[in-house]
Amino acid sequence: MHEYSNNSEKKLIVRFFSSIGFIATFSMASLAFINSSYLLAFTLVVSSFVYLSAFNIGRGVEKSATIILYNLYALMFYLVLTGGAQGTGPIWIFIVSPVTYSIRGLKRGTFDIVIFLSAIVLGFYCADTFNIYDYNPEQFPIRIILAFIIVASLSGYYEFSREKYSSKLIALSKKNEFLATIDPLTNLPNRRYAMNKLVTFKAELTKNHIPFVILLADVDNFKKINDQFGHDFGDEALIHLAKTFERSIPKDAIASRWGGEEFLIAIPNAGIEDAEKIAEKIHHSLKSSAVKQPAHSVKLTISIGAISAGVERSIDLDIKLADELLYKAKEQGKNRTCSS
Repeated sequence: MHEYSNNSEKKLIVRFFSSIGFIATFSMASLAFINSSYLLAFTLVVSSFVYLSAFNIGRGVEKSATIILYNLYALMFYLVLTGGAQGTGPIWIFIVSPVTYSIRGLKRGTFDIVIFLSAIVLGFYCADTFNIYDYNPEQFPIRIILAFIIVASLSGYYEFSREKYSSKLIALSKKNEFLATIDPLTNLPNRRYAMNKLVTFKAELTKNHIPFVILLADVDNFKKINDQFGHDFGDEALIHLAKTFERSIPKDAIASRWGGEEFLIAIPNAGIEDAEKIAEKIHHSLKSSAVKQPAHSVKLTISIGAISAGVERSIDLDIKLADELLYKAKEQGKNRTCSS
């Protein structure tokens, strides 16, 4: 099945074609039996029950899809070879290309249709060479083949356009999903993304005992900075702080903008001592670099509350404890880290 379909869609497509295939072939088998075409009736009955077996996708969606297609190809070859009912059998080959592209997608579908077309040409050749069925007029097989090529080409172009449009929609959806998790000012992950990562880290802690730490940081005197130097300078200060975080934390950690001038850092596979070292690294980096604009230059300081996440605690309680330690750092004079 082609890659842009999810599993539920694949099942729906397989069961739809399985049902249609069963109903159509069983109905035609009944008509063939009434008209005393017993061999055709028997072939159609067998084909109908093959379609019915494909409805059970317990064996796997791909296997069921393959059963449907190859049963269809075999039946079409038989109808071409024998002429079907009064020489109308080859007309049914025109359903092959839309069914194939719906199930296989563009690349695999095109390959299958080329193989099928080769089999149909062989079927017409064998019907004529071995006097199995005499098509009249003689140009009938050629016209059927040319018409099939045109229909298959149109179906292929439609599938190409559909896949291209689908790819654009998927890319746009992924971009929007990405933007929905990013803070537009600092380009750090936002609170929503950070919460999802904390859920993942907590699951790893619970199941596999992989520890992680949470650092909650707040810019000291940020209101004063905004009031004194303006909001544009305040924005530059937050961007500067975000870049400092990204330089200071491990690659598997995340630094996020929690809200306003508050930031949350989550570091997996780390203990409280690791958190204290990283916090100290951030303090040192801020001390050695300033936020600069033509008229102003300010060195930021931050207060940090750091905790080691607890197995028995909820994420909300972890964050609450980190927040309490953050305000403890504020009360003790700011520009420091309090941990637990």
